[in-house]
Amino acid sequence: MVIDIHGHLGNINQAPFWAADAAVLDAYCLKAGVDRLCVSSAKSIMYDAREGNRELALALRSSERLLGYVTVNPVFPESAADLALLREEPGFIGVKVHPDYHGYDLASPSIIAFLDQIAENCALMLFHVSCMPGTGFAEARRVAEFAARHPETNFVLAHMAGVFQNANYPYFPNLQGCENVAAMKLDNVYIDTAHYLMYVYPGVMQRMLEIVGADHIVFGSDAPLQGPMQMRFAIEVIRELTASPEDKDKILGGNAKKLLRLK
Repeated sequence: MVIDIHGHLGNINQAPFWAADAAVLDAYCLKAGVDRLCVSSAKSIMYDAREGNRELALALRSSERLLGYVTVNPVFPESAADLALLREEPGFIGVKVHPDYHGYDLASPSIIAFLDQIAENCALMLFHVSCMPGTGFAEARRVAEFAARHPETNFVLAHMAGVFQNANYPYFPNLQGCENVAAMKLDNVYIDTAHYLMYVYPGVMQRMLEIVGADHIVFGSDAPLQGPMQMRFAIEVIRELTASPEDKDKILGGNAKKLLRLK
């Protein structure tokens, strides 16, 4: 089973070429060979968390491949009420938070207090980790420190824990987020592969495996930012790793299957 832990429903960055409803995402999965795709609402991230969550709930009812994250935003604390969807809608499997797009810093005590309540009431959280120039509200070490506060909740750190490039040395992607998280040895923390450098430099994936280990990596594509061709290429990158078949299976779906409690 191939499980993509990180995708989106809707229109990312308001760009029409990154728009995907449930039918489009289902088609992407079929073309790429993905059995399950876990998505949050682009509208929830870009505009209105609660409205996007409602739209996602309707979309999940129309697809057997899609699973959903409830998006919460501490800037609008009323969004926490949508945790009810985890109980009421069987397609929802966790919570998505995006400090960079929502504009809050994990250094804020009031933000942490809000997110503490969220973590105490869900089994899985997908955290955006800062990976773009000009962002930095969700650095990997700080996200992992938050995860350490909640050992009963599982956490996925997106975007290879924030892999980035130094503009002066573009051929040397910086994996310090992976290194910092791996050093903390947290059983409840996983890192996803949803990052464009995986496509630019396939060797980044091999290095990530060496640092983090197969038991704590999950496949993610950031669809529809990556279309079915890129999704399929990412799967091939993982299948071509210097690793055992068992470790490749863990990354492609085995670890996610346990996190999602799928049969």
